[in-house]
Amino acid sequence: MFTFTYGCEHADLNITGLESFKIICMNNTDFRYKIGLVLSGGGAKGFAHAGVIQALEERGIRPDVIAGTSAGAIVGSLYADGYSPKEIIAFFNKTSFSKFATLTRLKGGFFRIDNFKRALKSKLRAVNFEDLKIPMYINATDMLHGKNVFFNSGPLLDVVIASCSVPIVFEPEEIDHIPYSDGGLICNFPVEILRNQCEYVIGVNVGPIEMDEKEKLTILDIAQRTYNFMRKANVLSVKDECDLLIEPPSIDKYGMFDAEKNQEIFQLGYKAAIGILDKQQELLDSMKII
Repeated sequence: MFTFTYGCEHADLNITGLESFKIICMNNTDFRYKIGLVLSGGGAKGFAHAGVIQALEERGIRPDVIAGTSAGAIVGSLYADGYSPKEIIAFFNKTSFSKFATLTRLKGGFFRIDNFKRALKSKLRAVNFEDLKIPMYINATDMLHGKNVFFNSGPLLDVVIASCSVPIVFEPEEIDHIPYSDGGLICNFPVEILRNQCEYVIGVNVGPIEMDEKEKLTILDIAQRTYNFMRKANVLSVKDECDLLIEPPSIDKYGMFDAEKNQEIFQLGYKAAIGILDKQQELLDSMKII
């Protein structure tokens, strides 16, 4: 594993795999990919990612590489594995937080997500990153050393689960004897891992901007609010690095665990993307993809 300092709130990031070594030698005029797609974390709000991807596909836009964290890692890995946006959203039909999470004895979180892990394993055709149809970077937080780590090679499933394991709520996922939790803790919008590799970067940020003053403070609500505060802080500095930024309006009204509202959130992302793409014809022409 090669390790070097690389952006995202100036954190020391680890990037696994031999392919990462090539990034060091690149400059801004020697792009490895044409279009990169960055998908933020956001819990159930991440269903909007699938809606945005649907809109992009309808405009003939397909990314050459994807970076995702937490919910973005889930949607991104399924898309990179060959599933269509509508197939991805169908996977979560008739689901809920309780279906995928089971109460645990506070070893490292209130809930385990073994049920979700089994369900995702049954869907993913790719066993390793190298099996994906589209190259993918996924980040998670090394809870032992306090570092943001990007993965782009080796076993896929454990990394996806680690990236979406919200601290306190879910137990960390152990990879090579190191506990990993949600990548959004340090880098919720991993733009910089793709910025120097791609001529164009499309970013989809589904993180909330404001919280509802009337929000009830159950244990899940407190965890969600704490997570959102940290996530907001590490997103603001990188949004301007996107050539095209899509932030679905009114996304704040959905909670992190509103999985049963997947169709609504999908449509919200789709409509937001269509509205922005309709105003960006010049940029789309410059991408030479339509």
